[in-house]
Amino acid sequence: MKMTRGKETYTTQLTVGLDRRAKFTLEDRKQEFAAVMRVYNLLGDMTFQVDRINGVRDALTDRAGKLKADDPVRKKLMELSGKADEIRKKIVATKEGGAITGEERIREKTTQLYGTLMDYEGRPGDYQLARIDSLKHELDDVTAEFDGFIAKDLQEINEALSQKKMEVIHPVTRQEWDKTNSGS
Repeated sequence: MKMTRGKETYTTQLTVGLDRRAKFTLEDRKQEFAAVMRVYNLLGDMTFQVDRINGVRDALTDRAGKLKADDPVRKKLMELSGKADEIRKKIVATKEGGAITGEERIREKTTQLYGTLMDYEGRPGDYQLARIDSLKHELDDVTAEFDGFIAKDLQEINEALSQKKMEVIHPVTRQEWDKTNSGS
């Protein structure tokens, strides 16, 4: 470490270590960090999925707005937009008022777990590790449902859009999303 005071400079070796008063071992902290990072990555995956669903939902609504009110394709676009939104609601709470409504979805549960893990420096409990797995499984189920929506419903409506010479809808890929959201 180097410290300068006025014209004088002091240099010394500084050893950084665990607080000797702490009751947690280095291994406990490593396990806590690993659990926190799993939840952090789960939140990233969740954000991608919500953005992907929102993008498709918004594109469906946008295309519908370009068609006449009595057009059957418009009706189908609006129906699918609502279906995409229902899938999104399985991930995030959507009631007006946010957290105070008591509505909890995968995101709210994951955020609570993240906070709990961050507030404690010791080894995570087995129940917390199991909760990470459970929340990931829930997100995977919603992701699979939306993938099915893309494969069937979106494919069908894209064919109808093509016939009308309208732009088809392409969900954002993870690679595209990561590039846009990398923060660089």
